[in-house]
Amino acid sequence: MKILPGIDSLYYFCESNENYPQFFEKIETQLNDVTQFYTDNRVIFTPKDIFMEFQGFNLQYLGKAEGFYWFRDTNHFFKIGFKDPAINERTHNIRIQLLANGIYAYGLKNTLELLHRQLLHDFITGYFPITRIDLNAFVTYDFGFVDKSMFVTRKRHYATIAEIGTSTATQTLYVGKSPFRLRIYNKRLEMEQNKAKFNLMNEYFSSQGVKRKQSLYNVEFEMHRAHL
Repeated sequence: MKILPGIDSLYYFCESNENYPQFFEKIETQLNDVTQFYTDNRVIFTPKDIFMEFQGFNLQYLGKAEGFYWFRDTNHFFKIGFKDPAINERTHNIRIQLLANGIYAYGLKNTLELLHRQLLHDFITGYFPITRIDLNAFVTYDFGFVDKSMFVTRKRHYATIAEIGTSTATQTLYVGKSPFRLRIYNKRLEMEQNKAKFNLMNEYFSSQGVKRKQSLYNVEFEMHRAHL
């Protein structure tokens, strides 16, 4: 049995420094210029049709949500959001989510170094409060026999324990709820249902000596900022 522990998801803020307002102004200016160009030329476009260059990085614009202008790098290593520093000053100005390509193809540490030392080094202080982290272990073992009756809860009802599966095997089991919960699920099944994820994760598991015919489950603790 192989156990591959690590970090499966990572969301966090970056504290910005005194250089950030000028940087954000450039972002808004570029976005406005591109949008105006498309509008003047009567071009039908969506946010994802806009690509911009920052610090040598080519980023695709994803749109605005929760007050942040969201971008994704063309390699799909990360998503990054930038906020107007004059609005909602109690929230950090930069939000980041690491994507599967960054974690499993390029490497977690490499992706963080790429972000902090190349893209953001002029605009951040070095303080990175985590908003969500999924600590996990991929295990070459069949956990299909596990069901919610094997867990107990301090609550009188089982709303915090749920399972998805068939009459013979559990595919996904949830224990607890946000901001802290355990999730156990059939990783092989998830990969079969998502071709893009299959190609990425199959290459990763092959490099770790996991054979394609082996059972593979993910045992994961999802922890949000309130719990941390």
